[in-house]
Amino acid sequence: MDFGREVFFLYPPSVLQEQLLSIVVQAEYEVYLLKDHVRARKVLRDYPDAIVFINIDEKIRDGTWEQWVAEMMTDPQTASVRVGILSYNNDSQLARRYLLELSVPCGFIQLKLGITESARILLKVLEANEARGQRKHVRAVIPPGAKVWFNVRSGRSIYRGRIRDLSAVGMACYFDDPVPWEVSDELADLQLNLRGQPVSLSGTVAGVRTTDTGRLFVIMFASVDSATRLRLYRFIHTTLQAAMDARIAAVQP
Repeated sequence: MDFGREVFFLYPPSVLQEQLLSIVVQAEYEVYLLKDHVRARKVLRDYPDAIVFINIDEKIRDGTWEQWVAEMMTDPQTASVRVGILSYNNDSQLARRYLLELSVPCGFIQLKLGITESARILLKVLEANEARGQRKHVRAVIPPGAKVWFNVRSGRSIYRGRIRDLSAVGMACYFDDPVPWEVSDELADLQLNLRGQPVSLSGTVAGVRTTDTGRLFVIMFASVDSATRLRLYRFIHTTLQAAMDARIAAVQP
């Protein structure tokens, strides 16, 4: 199955972190922020199908962004990574150098166009590059030891468990003790605790299978309101970002 392309933003401008990021994440793209261009080059070697958008308004000491991009696109280990440019600079000659001389495949997006137009262009570029792949929803695998759990109330009983992975539409999970539910059963009172943040939902058991660590339940959420869905998206992104941050920190500059 084609799981799509990881989408990286190198030195993301504040407007992206505050507004554009949420739009892209809610469009079901797997997004990561990078804030070290030296380590970024090394990390991107492990993501040959990725897309990286570079904020060239950020100043770097060792060379120029044009040199950095040229080296990225000619290095056999990163040549397949697709590059796009973000900038508030509306200099047509600057854009021309990146688009025509360097031939960056993911465009030159001028942030001065405003949030709505920038988001529209950005999403159009991601769609054209099939960044979502065949996957409909991004999911986050919950790391061991994370303060993430759930419970289901049924009558006077409360069944608690741990979440293996989570998306905005459902989760795969294990219950701590035997439970009475099977496929198609409804769970009317489902409470998630996402690192101290409570989320109230309802859902349906969509699948059950036996694994080496117990019975794995797949639960699909029912009628998630917009505020709850946004909390889920934020949690998914921060979980993925935390794993990426740990990976980047382990890379020697």
